[in-house]
Amino acid sequence: MDIEPPDPDDDLFGLVEQYDSIEDPYLRSEFLDSVGTTLSHINALRLRRDQAAARNASAPEAPCPPDGKGPRRRVPRPPLRGITTRPPKSAGSVRNKLRRNRARPEFVIIIFKLD
Repeated sequence: MDIEPPDPDDDLFGLVEQYDSIEDPYLRSEFLDSVGTTLSHINALRLRRDQAAARNASAPEAPCPPDGKGPRRRVPRPPLRGITTRPPKSAGSVRNKLRRNRARPEFVIIIFKLD
């Protein structure tokens, strides 16, 4: 006999169903106060419920192959190029090109030793 533990989300999703069944806005706010939650929490639970239902509906269970290995996961592709942090040297305005290629000052230091 296979008994699965109860899903805690079912209780929370039941909370959403109760909230949705109330039509009077005053009674809805009273319900939120009595349960101790907020409307944003109810909306988040509703979103989780809808995502779980969509996930379960879109992914039917595939039978395992006879070798017992199960379905193979797809290996993600490596990125085509590395992430660049600066443009290449050929890109840029003429002003920057002239600035890069200008003559740098040269210093010559001469030291005389006097006796």
